[in-house]
Amino acid sequence: MSSVKEALYHSIERLSDEEAHQTLVFIQQLREQRDIASILKRLAPHPAFRLPAEIPGGFRVVEPLQGKGIPASRRLVEERR
Repeated sequence: MSSVKEALYHSIERLSDEEAHQTLVFIQQLREQRDIASILKRLAPHPAFRLPAEIPGGFRVVEPLQGKGIPASRRLVEERR
């Protein structure tokens, strides 16, 4: 086992359950970002795709509109049943 992995292993042993959970979530996010980056690299040379220069950081925050009646998402689910 490498010294980095060994140090990480010993650090994990000292974490609380909540800290361990947060660490696990962080690791999963790192893997997802790496997967997205590799997908974009594979698509970049293909002429059918035009990719942005940088990987987008996510969606901007929006305020939901308050409407009357049944939400469209619920209505759609009910109609499909």
